[in-house]
Amino acid sequence: MSEQGGSATMTVSATRRQAAEAFVRCLQTGEGAAAAWAARFLAPDVVWVSGQEEVRGRDAVQQRLTGQWPLTPVYRLGVWSAPQPDGDHLQVRATFPLVGAAPQAVELDFWFDGTDQITRVEQRATMAPPPAASETIPDVARALVNHALANGTPMVVAYVDEQGQPVLSLRGSTQVYSDHELCIWARNPDGGLVRAAQRHGRFSLLYRDSRTRSTLIFQGQARVATDSAERERVYALAPEVEQNHDPARRGVAVIIAIDRLQGTTPLGPVRMQRAL
Repeated sequence: MSEQGGSATMTVSATRRQAAEAFVRCLQTGEGAAAAWAARFLAPDVVWVSGQEEVRGRDAVQQRLTGQWPLTPVYRLGVWSAPQPDGDHLQVRATFPLVGAAPQAVELDFWFDGTDQITRVEQRATMAPPPAASETIPDVARALVNHALANGTPMVVAYVDEQGQPVLSLRGSTQVYSDHELCIWARNPDGGLVRAAQRHGRFSLLYRDSRTRSTLIFQGQARVATDSAERERVYALAPEVEQNHDPARRGVAVIIAIDRLQGTTPLGPVRMQRAL
């Protein structure tokens, strides 16, 4: 199609914008119907470059645009601009809400041939900068842990029993005890978790909220609190529903000194590393 004349230029521009919009729709949904529509705008030798990944050919690009990929749910939440001219190509920009393990922004550049089919797509993501390691539990991690049970995402605790068998346990009473410690009120004083803490065993704890793509992984060393004031405080920190499981306070207070934390949150990545 000729690009001479005002009306022809407008037609070509509209077709190219539609092509870019179809491509973006695939990223947002992963639907097969959307990918089939977008394929109509792809040149046979189209190239899609995204980070270190390069996809070549119409069939390969269409396949890559189809289905649910790790960032499809994030792309669905993005605020996407309309395609805008940028020199000899079109560009689409997107920003994303505060979610963990996701880019802050994405740019897509589209190039076309003389028949208005996409010949090349370059995709660039802006990620949050890596955090500096702190020696204390970051405030955002503190808030996530302390509200984990109420949020429906109770903490998962991992330890090793006397036979060397790894054990996983959901612990709704998990709270932040100090700037570098977590605590658990363990209702069964003879349980495996308590015995592991009595051996000053290594513990790992996991927080995961798929809705916000938040993940926290803690590593540290556990102990059983024998001081009455510590026991009282650990029990008092536990959510009321956990306290009501053990109103007679027959349980045990376990305190875990955290020496390492890493993860992602809606406010960006977090990292804690204590000098031992």
